[in-house]
Amino acid sequence: MLNILLSSALATIIFPRTSQCIVQDVPSIFGPVPNIGDFSGVNSTRYLKKRPGDFVHPGIWHTHEDLERIRTNVINGKEPWASAYEQFSADTYSQATYKIQGPKPVISRGLTSNYTTFAHDARAAWQNALMWYITKNESHWDRSTTILDAWGTNLTNIIGIDRSLLVGLDGDLFVNAAEIMRWEGNWTESGARWQGGSGFSNQLYWLFARQSAVVGQANYGMVSIKAMLSFAVYLNDVQLYNYAMNAYIQDNCAGLFAQYKPETGQSVEAGRDQGHTMSAIGWAAYGARVGQSQGVDLYGLGHNLLLKASEYAAQYNLNSTVEYDSAWSRCEAVLVNGPWDTISDANRGVSSKIPIWDLVYYQYVVRRGEKAPWTTKAAEHEGFEGAVSSNDHPSWGSLIWAH
Repeated sequence: MLNILLSSALATIIFPRTSQCIVQDVPSIFGPVPNIGDFSGVNSTRYLKKRPGDFVHPGIWHTHEDLERIRTNVINGKEPWASAYEQFSADTYSQATYKIQGPKPVISRGLTSNYTTFAHDARAAWQNALMWYITKNESHWDRSTTILDAWGTNLTNIIGIDRSLLVGLDGDLFVNAAEIMRWEGNWTESGARWQGGSGFSNQLYWLFARQSAVVGQANYGMVSIKAMLSFAVYLNDVQLYNYAMNAYIQDNCAGLFAQYKPETGQSVEAGRDQGHTMSAIGWAAYGARVGQSQGVDLYGLGHNLLLKASEYAAQYNLNSTVEYDSAWSRCEAVLVNGPWDTISDANRGVSSKIPIWDLVYYQYVVRRGEKAPWTTKAAEHEGFEGAVSSNDHPSWGSLIWAH
């Protein structure tokens, strides 16, 4: 009986009721699986950094020049920025009066989830950061930085079997807000001191960046890779940046060359469902966008392999037929009832619910002059990328990605 009481007391200490987690939600402690050899045929060393001073700031999804382009075109009433801004500025998460829903000491995504407060606040922090830059209205500066500081000084743990998605999706939006406010808004984190130990950067390092280092498979793994690139930029973490960059190119299960068949652009998720297929293209594109901000071209890898993937997915999801190779499948497909003999029609179709097409279109068709008929049709069919119900994608493409 004494052993039972002691065990119960210990469980209460380790797993407090307020976190509402269960055994399966507690993360195991294990390290990343190392990459072995050259998988892609690309010399990835030319994409790496040597010193903290090599980083460009702001330099995640947007550089200073990108932010200026957005602001100038909105002020001058130039399309598509002006119309996009009209809707963006009216969105709930863009309001300086947005009511913070957190913070919480522990957030979880898994069999038990309580992370939606963080998800909502992360989006509000990011959208208010953009609103501040465009309008220079200090109320937006206050709202964005208040959210960043609140979570940055109160969050103590991120748990759950799907915590890497929480970290890689909601966390990526969060650090993009911080990057703008720090380097453009002169924000100093609450709790920042030379001794370290508290503040946004410490939470980002211990709870976000280090929990992303275990890269999963296929789309799941790319979520971690693209987020680590973002975290590394904010932290000036050369080692993390190089690790993530090498994974983007060389990872045998989640990297660009592991996911898309060079000959056709078929995704390793194509037999599973189209939602994961399309979202993974977006996640790879956001990672490439970080590389672009840092002065390297990931969009051109594999002779525009990401564009080929976009063309393949767009063609099929616009109700045309494509060639399907059942042997081109993902690592650990058995986890999701694979591999698959035929291409999946689950979640088939292009819509603004998965707003990925603007970024690919502007990067390849507008900026590079590439011919991409299916991607162009998908961007047109999708329509305006506006308010979304999750942080899987930033959305608002005609405001933030347009050229």
